[in-house]
Amino acid sequence: MICVRSFFLTLLGLLLIPFSGVFAQKELTYDFSKGLSSTDSTGPSLLPLGEPGKFVEEVLPELGKKKRIVYQFEENSGLQFDNSSADGFLNGSFTIEIYFRLRDLESWKRVLDFKNRQSDNGCYIYEGRLNFFNFATGEKAPVKPNEYVHYVFSRDVETHEIKMYVDGESKVAFRDPGDEAVLGKDQVLNFFQDDLIARNEASSGAVALIRLYDRVMTPVLVRQQFQQLARTIDASAQVPNPPKETPILPEIRVTAPKRTPTIEITGKVYNNRNLDFLASVDLIVRKVSNDSIVARTKATNGIYRVMVKPFETYKITAVSQGFKERSILVSPTRETTEVQTLLNLSEEDFDEPILHVPFLQSDSALSENGIIGLDSALIFLKSRPDLQIILHGHTDNVGEFDKNLALSEQRVLVVKAFLVQKGISAERISGQGYGPTRPRASNNSEPARQRNRRVEIWVEAIKR
Repeated sequence: MICVRSFFLTLLGLLLIPFSGVFAQKELTYDFSKGLSSTDSTGPSLLPLGEPGKFVEEVLPELGKKKRIVYQFEENSGLQFDNSSADGFLNGSFTIEIYFRLRDLESWKRVLDFKNRQSDNGCYIYEGRLNFFNFATGEKAPVKPNEYVHYVFSRDVETHEIKMYVDGESKVAFRDPGDEAVLGKDQVLNFFQDDLIARNEASSGAVALIRLYDRVMTPVLVRQQFQQLARTIDASAQVPNPPKETPILPEIRVTAPKRTPTIEITGKVYNNRNLDFLASVDLIVRKVSNDSIVARTKATNGIYRVMVKPFETYKITAVSQGFKERSILVSPTRETTEVQTLLNLSEEDFDEPILHVPFLQSDSALSENGIIGLDSALIFLKSRPDLQIILHGHTDNVGEFDKNLALSEQRVLVVKAFLVQKGISAERISGQGYGPTRPRASNNSEPARQRNRRVEIWVEAIKR
């Protein structure tokens, strides 16, 4: 019996050894007491983005009158976490905890970017609301200019559920529709620096704490982290001295500027043909004075609302697949608290070709200009799989009619082959050659005949 018991204990020990590290939960902390290195030196150093920031001392609300080293960054600058150097730390479920302030919250301001500036989707703050563009917006949160906020973001790799918190309270919860919160091919996570798609969506500010977890934190733990934040940061502050190469600047006292009142713009978007409200409409609000984007939203059941500052002129553009883009101008004043708008969209009719592909005399090969035009058209055609493509081939009137008719049909086949090679389904494409029977211009001069040697690309909605 002793031998048997000893055998099983040994076997149990051997079975447990390989799994001891599997269930170990890890976290990486950056409190800037060691510059951009992780506090315990187990993770990769953060990398500065844009202009290099400064390490300064600030008085943090959660520490009373105690000062704390923070990393101060300029507009459209920030920090980057290299996930590859961390052995894929963020490739599964994860939580991101940040304690930071932004100087300017007048419009959309970036917090987290998962695609290394290649996508507009990601985490923003707009008028105190947490937002994951363009899928979810939270209720009003205690986020104010130049005031520190405790911000938590988590993603469950199994359920794709995203949760976002401010000061320990849940503000946003939704399912990640297309792995938008999964790191892109560059495997980096960017903080505060905005993408290359839209302008003026990043603010200067400062960050006192970044902590990454290889798991999803429960709402209870998030609340506890916020409640114990003072203790956490205070403990980090006991590190004897910051790096010698990092100068400590004088104490910076931050005061929030007086805020300008905001005006709510509400509106309805409907189909101009049947007056039905449109279910899926993207709305972009631009400040006319500098063409900067100040708000983006979606119409829900045809209804939208955005907040803007008074005494400015804004252009509101509605975009919906299958409809012509439409814009209106709005100039709110302080005398009103709400501006009501109506946007009616007309269905696309495609009453002219989207492209004329030119050809040389008696030739069916694509010219350099023809290829350039087709490459531009491909962007639109790939974005609209709901459209059928119709090719019309044409020639000038030089030569025999039957040969010109055959040449126009050959030109259609050449354009179709190019589109298919570039990824357009052949089933979407039809075409016909018309020879010299449908000229764009008279054939009495060479410049006019050049206009007639072409393939026209027409589109129409696919009939379901």
